[in-house]
Amino acid sequence: MKKSLLALVTGTAIASGGYFIAQQDSNPEQLPQLDYVPADTLFLWSQLRGLPYLQYLDVLPDSYKNTHQFEEIIASMESEEVDANGRFLLNVLKQYSDSMVSSESFKDTWGVNNDFKALVYTVGLLPVLRAELGDPEVFKATIKLAADNAGLRYEETQIDNHPVTKYVIETESERIFDLLVTSSGNWVTLTIDTPFNQPNDVKIALGLTQPLHPLSNSGKVEGYIQDHQLDGHSLAYLDTQLIVDMLTAKNPDNQATQMLDKLTSLAEAEGVFDSIRTPECQQDFSDITQKWPAIISGTQKIEITNQFADILVSTVIASTDTKILTALQNMRGFLPQHTQSDNNAIMTAGFGINASQLSPSVNTLWAAFSSAEFKCAQLASLQGKTKDANPAPLAMVTGMLGSFKGVSATIFDMDAAMFNQAHTIDATSLDTLITVSADDALALFNMAKSFTPEFASLTLPSDGTAIEMNDYLPPGITISKPVYLALKGQHLALYTGDMAKQAADSLSNQAVIANGIANFGIDSGKILPMMLKAAEQTGEPIPDDLKDMFDQDGKMHMQYDINDKGIVLDFALKIDQ
Repeated sequence: MKKSLLALVTGTAIASGGYFIAQQDSNPEQLPQLDYVPADTLFLWSQLRGLPYLQYLDVLPDSYKNTHQFEEIIASMESEEVDANGRFLLNVLKQYSDSMVSSESFKDTWGVNNDFKALVYTVGLLPVLRAELGDPEVFKATIKLAADNAGLRYEETQIDNHPVTKYVIETESERIFDLLVTSSGNWVTLTIDTPFNQPNDVKIALGLTQPLHPLSNSGKVEGYIQDHQLDGHSLAYLDTQLIVDMLTAKNPDNQATQMLDKLTSLAEAEGVFDSIRTPECQQDFSDITQKWPAIISGTQKIEITNQFADILVSTVIASTDTKILTALQNMRGFLPQHTQSDNNAIMTAGFGINASQLSPSVNTLWAAFSSAEFKCAQLASLQGKTKDANPAPLAMVTGMLGSFKGVSATIFDMDAAMFNQAHTIDATSLDTLITVSADDALALFNMAKSFTPEFASLTLPSDGTAIEMNDYLPPGITISKPVYLALKGQHLALYTGDMAKQAADSLSNQAVIANGIANFGIDSGKILPMMLKAAEQTGEPIPDDLKDMFDQDGKMHMQYDINDKGIVLDFALKIDQ
């Protein structure tokens, strides 16, 4: 049942349009529906400006629609004996999975048009989904069909003279909750009515009554957009401060806290949170979440046409803890230019770390926690355990790395025929580059030679002249064209191939400055043909899941970094039809 409910929630989130489109206006007018969102919502997912969802669905590759994951869940549920509730969830999942075959099918099933807006949030603990559709009646008819085919009981009722369809979720004639579906104009609303909420909570969740303190008056949405350079067309956040305050009952009169208490009482689990609801824990946890108040995600750039989609989403674990952020920032290393954004490579990855600052920064992080004055018993106990872990030995290891700042590996091109059935590699067609960056790369190379006797006779010219390394390749790798090693400014470059040489030469003009922690890029459109050819060469079939994963012409790039606002993960996606 839990797995089924999770599937429904996930499917609803995706079906409601977890995708975005960017406009040129970075300060869009606020969506009026935010007047119905409580300022103390535990989380928010929002599509604040119109999204051409049907257009996007047509350009979206099948593997990105996650339908195979839902098919697995459906198959698992069908193999089990389920009641009417389970059949209802199963039917909704089937309808969603079937509708994703085309934009026309999705429109006919869910009533979505090409100007989609949506909000997902909470009223206390009640989840709320509100979406602006082309035809809400189509959406409501689909839900009713799923209920009819499952034999799930539902009834037409009214709340404050507003028509609402109530789907009764029950076990052995005992009500668990009611799923409520209603619409007003082009907006459809889904929420639940439970034994642990008050009638007025439902009215707010259905949008019949505005909350006393709406999100639109809080300044939170505008603040997040401005602080994290988002475009304002889509925003999501998880309010860690409110969630922790709810769990610790810092404010017992808070709506979410009262619902949680009643829920635990109904579940005969009273006292489950007592250990963290002491005044000491309330204060200590509150102090922590004030410095780490939210996880925020939103669009910075998106363009969607009939031929392509270009998306950039930034996610931030927000923090005001300057001491911790400074320690983390000090560990940032160097990521070469060719690994940082879209390029012609099949795959690229970079890892940047300032070796000289790794030990001091870890010591700072360890000391910050181990020396904190916690009065909460749970935190004090955890703190006591960390005091036994001394990070001092890390200094010995990082000291050997000297001025190391980063390493990267990029495959610009390759032929799958290089992998043969004899388990040897003929890398003749390989075009690849491996880099090591440091303040003094030559000194780092000379130090590495002392640990590798076979390299003892190697002399690396300081003027950037490359030397051949074919005689030093590992056993099992044969290659007829030269493999070069060169010192390019502050970088060691091991490469073969024309594109790799061009990227290696460009390193000479790249100073080793702190610019990130890690990144990863992949051109999935180039990988599948290579995989298919490799399968032919080796006779090993490609699993369907893996084939589906790369069955599209798209480029993905992720970058992990630390800035003065928090821990940042940027995700870029380009899809061509």
